[in-house]
Amino acid sequence: MMKIQCRCGAVELEIAAEPIVQFFCHCDDCQAVHGGAYAPESVYPADAVKVVRGDPMAWKLKRNPRVTCRECSTRLFIDVEAKRLRGVNGFLLPPGKFEPAFHVQCQFAVRPVVDDLPHYKGMPKLFGGSDERVEW
Repeated sequence: MMKIQCRCGAVELEIAAEPIVQFFCHCDDCQAVHGGAYAPESVYPADAVKVVRGDPMAWKLKRNPRVTCRECSTRLFIDVEAKRLRGVNGFLLPPGKFEPAFHVQCQFAVRPVVDDLPHYKGMPKLFGGSDERVEW
């Protein structure tokens, strides 16, 4: 069991599972929502991530609901309803709890990110993609 909160502390989440996967997403939606070149995402079964304090706000940019603190606007998680998954903002996890396996949607990358992780142009095959990679 892990508890995390938004930047101001108004909203607290309880996570009752190990992550299914963790990665950096470079898609244009994540760039717009997070105001950065990419976003760290830690994916869990949706029912393993619960709001235990506060009243966050849900909204959609295009298709998937995103949940944000009403007070400080911290991006908390995205719901991928079709797959019953929640992608928690990796920036909110305690130090050492975010261990990404790869980068996705690098076709939208603002700049190359050079590290030892695989960089998928879209998504890996495991998530319905082609496994096509980009080489910086």
